Amino acid sequence: MHARAWSWLALLLAASSACQEAPRPAATTGVGGAPSIERSSPVLEEAARQRAESVERSLNPQSLPLYSGPVGAVRGVVTVTGDPAPLTPERSSKIPEGCPRALELEQRLFREGVDRTLADVLVTVTEYQGYIKPQAEAVRVEARGCAFGSNVIALVYGQRIDVYNRDPQGYLPRLVGVPTYTLRVAMPGGNPVPIFPPSPGHFRLVDETREYMRSDVYVLNYPTFDVTGLNGAFDIQGIPAGDVKVTAFSPALGKVSEQRVKIQAGATQELKLELAFSQAEYEAALRSKAQPAASPAAGAGGALSSGAGGDSARRAASAGSGAGGSGS
Repeated sequence: MHARAWSWLALLLAASSACQEAPRPAATTGVGGAPSIERSSPVLEEAARQRAESVERSLNPQSLPLYSGPVGAVRGVVTVTGDPAPLTPERSSKIPEGCPRALELEQRLFREGVDRTLADVLVTVTEYQGYIKPQAEAVRVEARGCAFGSNVIALVYGQRIDVYNRDPQGYLPRLVGVPTYTLRVAMPGGNPVPIFPPSPGHFRLVDETREYMRSDVYVLNYPTFDVTGLNGAFDIQGIPAGDVKVTAFSPALGKVSEQRVKIQAGATQELKLELAFSQAEYEAALRSKAQPAASPAAGAGGALSSGAGGDSARRAASAGSGAGGSGS
């Protein structure tokens, strides 16, 4: 879209947003990252209360006290074995010039660094005993180079996504499958656009005007996770002592690697996790996915994965649900 058209669209949407939101009282951040509304709006206040209760039931169904016992940590590296990442011209060909970050994220099926370290892997720790709350109310996502910064974003149910724009053009971020009553523009260098996932599960963050601008979003019921960068590294702190399960899930590969680990108080367990990629398996999965399905798969917020890797995505999104990180 040309710069002049973007300016027109941004002004139009900003005006529309102002017209729709002007009668509403100002919102602040409340319990569980939900918007808390001024007392003069009892309907919206009740909606915020119900969301906070939903978050609490999901994260802590056993109503356990906040965990205060001994904790440890896990850290390590995820690598990929097997065939190299194939090019994906059907995706990268849609990316225009001037979008370097988008091209970096989309030109191959998966991203790997030196010594075949694997990026965009969701690493989780579950099946511990104890209720833990997230430390922050929001997860920061920066839109830069026509991309959302990472192919995989993870957060805890109740947290929000704050989308900041670091490019000269505007963006229209939203979650696929989640009703949007007002399109909000992330203006260059302006305030972030807050996005509230409605439930735990797997969603997709997209830009309304750029089909190549997308990230997988995993909304979890526990805060013990990390997402790898090009160095494949992960570091997860504050894990209750005891036996736990460490899971590495790559949405791009549709593969999972799991290890059982004993967390010791004050100690950090060093791990090496591997995921294998087969070009032949990948091509077979594509052919299978192209076949007409008997019935469409429904997912959280209308966005859970189906096809190759779909079961793995559901496991990653639901594993450890509820207090104590008890696996499903």
